[in-house]
Amino acid sequence: KHGTKNKRAALQALKRKKRYEKQLAQIDGTLSTIEFQREALENANTNTEVLKNMGFAAKAMKAAHDNIDIDKVDELMQDIADQQELAQEISEAISKPVGFGEEFDDDELLAELEELEQEELDKNLLEVQGPETVPLPNVP
Repeated sequence: KHGTKNKRAALQALKRKKRYEKQLAQIDGTLSTIEFQREALENANTNTEVLKNMGFAAKAMKAAHDNIDIDKVDELMQDIADQQELAQEISEAISKPVGFGEEFDDDELLAELEELEQEELDKNLLEVQGPETVPLPNVP
């Protein structure tokens, strides 16, 4: 009799365990569903804020560009390019020598230099002395 009572109590405990496991699985499923819904709601709120801020940015850019005429921008950029080109031309003009030494032709100067070098070479060749006379010993 005693063994049957323990068996019945064990069966009741096992049934209770199975009910608790089933409830736990249901609660776990419910919590997962709530977690997914919370994440979806966070994403929706984030998307709403992003879109709202993008709208503000678009309006701000439009307002900033309302006062800008693209033709005036192109004209301004062309003026800047023209001024930079002019500045470059001025720099090149002031860096050139102002006629100092330009009254001489380079080819004429080179010819004259070669002539002087040849004269110097000729002079040096004429000054070369012959071999020194070395006294030879007297041979009997």
